Amino acid sequence: MKMPYTDDIKKHARCLIFDLDGTVLDSMDLWNRVDIQFLSKRGFEVTDDYTEVVKSVNIDDAAVYTKERFSLPETPQEIMDEWNSMVSHAYAHEVKLKDGVSGYLKRAKEEGFILAFATALSRSHAHNALRSNGVLDLFTCGLTLEDIGKKADKTDPGIYLAVSDITGIPPSETIVFEDVPVAIEGAEKGGFQTCAVYDRIGSGTEEGWKSMAQRAGYYVKNWTDLI
Repeated sequence: MKMPYTDDIKKHARCLIFDLDGTVLDSMDLWNRVDIQFLSKRGFEVTDDYTEVVKSVNIDDAAVYTKERFSLPETPQEIMDEWNSMVSHAYAHEVKLKDGVSGYLKRAKEEGFILAFATALSRSHAHNALRSNGVLDLFTCGLTLEDIGKKADKTDPGIYLAVSDITGIPPSETIVFEDVPVAIEGAEKGGFQTCAVYDRIGSGTEEGWKSMAQRAGYYVKNWTDLI
């Protein structure tokens, strides 16, 4: 396992694609809090297997899954509206970058890397969070699962390949940074280099984190270690 120091990875990569929730943004607790509040109001608890599903799919599919799993009377759109009302203000004003991320992104940009993002967040949440933290302009481009299609998720390399088409840089010269094991696997299917990023929620158990870190070409336990 290696850490993705910019001086080292420039020998093998020209583009860096970042997931946002749990990778760049210190936001996974936010979604967990929303899940807890939303389900507890209806008499249900958040379980590990529920979190595992909803953290890796787009919001449309997460709403359908939630409705079906708990037999909720609300429509998927009503579920999404409630979720969005709970998180929109937070992404625009409260969610912060993980410690050390800003320095790493700025250094990578200065050294000539093309930066992009690939996220399950809505475009408005993604842009609001990056803008409020002063790093939106560092990214050349970015796509959401909404852009790829309703059935898209990160078990498939589609979103990463779509970003690669925009940047013009092939997967073999691109590193995808992700905090979720299935997303690392999805990027690998597309021929991308990968970097596992630790997140207490996204990466799962300590055993799950170790497995993901060993599988990926690079790993980040703390962004501050890289600056």
